Amino acid sequence: MRIGIFTECYHPVLNGVVVSIDTFKDELEKRGHEFFIFTTKCPGYYENNPRITRYACMLPFSPKGGRYPISWPQLARVQAKQIDCLNLDIIHSQHLLGVGELGIKVGKILNLPTVLTYHTLLAEYTHYVPLLGGLVRRYLVRQSRVICNLCDQIVTPSPSMKKVLRSYGVTTPIQPIPTGVDVKSFENGYTYGELHQKWQIPKHQKILLYVSRIAKEKNIDFLLDSIKVLAIKRHDFHLLMVGGGPELKHYENKIKHNGLNKVVTFTNMQPKKEANRYYSAADIFVFPSVTETQGIVVTEAMAAGIPAVAINKMGPSDIISDGVDGFLTSLKVGQFSARIEQLLDDDEKRLKMGRYAKENAQKFSVEVTCDLMEDLYEKLRHHHRS
Repeated sequence: MRIGIFTECYHPVLNGVVVSIDTFKDELEKRGHEFFIFTTKCPGYYENNPRITRYACMLPFSPKGGRYPISWPQLARVQAKQIDCLNLDIIHSQHLLGVGELGIKVGKILNLPTVLTYHTLLAEYTHYVPLLGGLVRRYLVRQSRVICNLCDQIVTPSPSMKKVLRSYGVTTPIQPIPTGVDVKSFENGYTYGELHQKWQIPKHQKILLYVSRIAKEKNIDFLLDSIKVLAIKRHDFHLLMVGGGPELKHYENKIKHNGLNKVVTFTNMQPKKEANRYYSAADIFVFPSVTETQGIVVTEAMAAGIPAVAINKMGPSDIISDGVDGFLTSLKVGQFSARIEQLLDDDEKRLKMGRYAKENAQKFSVEVTCDLMEDLYEKLRHHHRS
């Protein structure tokens, strides 16, 4: 099959959407499928791949801290004429608006089956527009309903996300397909000694690990409040926070103000392959976010064999088996910190849960999830032609 991917962002941007695109694309290309990507130009980035089409950017944000360039609106009929010669079988949009919406319109003009992966709970990010947050949220919910119902198929990264879209009024068929994890990519990680030495962490301290953007919607204030509770009682742990983001400087200042700079270290953004090496040397993965449509980093931690402590909301609640391969907690600092402490105190339980986590991560392997996506593409194409 020839699949057209329409996404507002792609390399050199690195975020969950780009990781998802590459994960499915790389595996399905091995199976003989062909991909064509339509995205936004990045200032200073030269594109030499003939299968990647880039549209001029309207807002040339630098690709860092979660931001990326935003494209100018395109005339769908003009683009459809140019794209028609590619003989695409499927159009798969990765964003609700912008280039993603363009893909859906092009699909309708060319009479091609259209898929939309709803990656992000956009309506939960309206804190970035505080004065108009309520209006923006209602607009995004309405747009989600209208645009999703134009598609032939919606993909969500988790069953929880499917429930949210149904509550918005989306009636299009929805299939949860998580982004797969290459479990082999976590085999060549740092040793305990290497990671302790790299960040000058005393050897007697266990490592708590957070990997994701440093941003308000990740609920980092809650995590640091939990760490503060633990730090009052004990000194045998250290939290490594791997990631960059718009709030990095704010939280660096916050840990200094709260006297946590001796137990919390921010590593800033790390290349994906480098970030993957951190998991195997950590003892516990901590993830406080309540807006994750999947929480792929939780799956990555499981693949590396470490248990996670996460909030019982959205994506992580569909991945973790509470008390078996990790812990799910309510949004209460006392409960979250208590679960971390339980694993710090019980090495046997922590290691046993890590083994179960590694075993259960196989359900989210790239091979398994790509089987699901390939089957979905085949059924859509067959149904569309019949």
